[in-house]
Amino acid sequence: MDSVEKNLLIGAFGTAALSMLSEAYFSYMVASGNSVAVMDKFPYQAPHPMLPPYDAWMALGGFPLLLYALGKGMKKDSLVQLSKGGAIYGVPQLAGITYIRVIGQTQATPATYRVVR
Repeated sequence: MDSVEKNLLIGAFGTAALSMLSEAYFSYMVASGNSVAVMDKFPYQAPHPMLPPYDAWMALGGFPLLLYALGKGMKKDSLVQLSKGGAIYGVPQLAGITYIRVIGQTQATPATYRVVR
């Protein structure tokens, strides 16, 4: 594996780690009974019910964009390669989250029936 492939891999893993860290903090706060601190607060609220929450936008889109801007500003090709690896991971993740949320919002809720004995 050459240096470009290593940088792409590290960028993808870094983006995934940041996303997992954000989700882990949210899950921890909800599981510890402190859901009021995170529910419907800034990073965990969505701009629209069909779009991913802001924490996903920041981790999956903002982090690679920040690496790209730093790499271009400092003229470091390694940072640009890291950002491309992060984008390779982050953009499909954002698309998948959006796809699932759109399906959930547009499909009719299934009929549920009570079981009577």
